[in-house]
Amino acid sequence: MRDDEAFGPASIEQLAEEERLHRKIPRVRPRTTAELDVEPPPRQRYPVRIGKALRELIRSREILFTFVERDLRVRYKQALLGAFWAVLQPLMLMVVFTIVFGRIARIGSEGIPYPIFAYSALVPWQFFASSVNLGTSSIIANWATIRKIYLPRETFPLAAVMSSGVDFLVSSVILLGMLLAYGMTPRVTWVAFPLLVLILLFLMTAVTMAVSAVTAYFRDTRYGMPMLLQILMFASPIAYPMSEALRALPSGIRGLYPYLNPLAPVMDGFRRVLVHGEWPDWAPLGSAAGVGVVGLFLVYWWYKRIDRNFADVI
Repeated sequence: MRDDEAFGPASIEQLAEEERLHRKIPRVRPRTTAELDVEPPPRQRYPVRIGKALRELIRSREILFTFVERDLRVRYKQALLGAFWAVLQPLMLMVVFTIVFGRIARIGSEGIPYPIFAYSALVPWQFFASSVNLGTSSIIANWATIRKIYLPRETFPLAAVMSSGVDFLVSSVILLGMLLAYGMTPRVTWVAFPLLVLILLFLMTAVTMAVSAVTAYFRDTRYGMPMLLQILMFASPIAYPMSEALRALPSGIRGLYPYLNPLAPVMDGFRRVLVHGEWPDWAPLGSAAGVGVVGLFLVYWWYKRIDRNFADVI
C-alpha cells in the first residue's frame, strides 16, 4: 500500500488543489523519532545573562537617547501649548482635587493649604502614570523597527520612562515655585527627595517593562491599564493624607497597607519631606525600595527571556 493511500481519502481542499495544479499531491506519513537514523538534538535552554544584556544596553545608549528625543518631538508636535501640557495636566488635577476633595468632601490636608498638599503628590504620581501609559504600547508601536533591525528591545519602554522624566523635571520646577510661594523654604529633609525619586524610578521601570511585554502578546492590556491606574491613584494617599487612609481601613490590615501598596509610602514620603519638613516613614519606604529593586531585576530577567519573540507576535 502506498503512503498516500494509508491516510484514507483526500480532503476536499486537497482535491481542489490537485485539480488546480493538474497533478496529484503526494501525502507523506511523518516519521517518528524511533524511525530516524540519528538522534534529534536535545532541547536547548538559552540562559539570560543580565551583565551581558546591560553592557549591550549601555553600548546602545545613543539609540536610547534618539528614541527619547523622538518621543518628545512626536508628543508635542503641532501642539499649541507644546511642553506646557506637562505642567498643565497635574495643575488641572490639583484644581479638581481642591474643589472636590478639599471644598466639597472636606478631606483633611493636615493643616496645610490643599493645593500644595495635593500637588506635592500629584507631580510624582503623574511621572509614574505617564511612564506606564506611554510604555504600554511602546513595543507594538515600534513593530516596524523591531522587525527590520536588531537592537535591545528594552530601549522602547526605557525611552518612555526617560521622556516622562523630562516632563517630571518641568513639573518639579513648578512645584518648587509653589512651595516657595506658600512660604515653605528649603529644609534639610529635602535631601531625601532624590532617594524618593530613585525608588519611584525602580518601581515604574519594572511596571513599564512588564506591561509593555505583556501588551505584545495580549492587546487587551492597552485598554485595561488606564482603568487600573485610576484605581491605583485612588488607592494611594494622593488626594488624602496617609493618616485618613489608615483610619478608614479595618484594624486587621491597617498596619499592612503601606507594605501592600509600595506607592503609598513613596507618595507620602514626597509630601513629608517637601511640605511637612519631616523624614519619610523609613520602614515602609525600605520595603518599597526592596520591592522596586527585586521587582526590576526579575522583570528585566523575564523580559530578556521573551524579547527575542517580539518580532514574531507583534
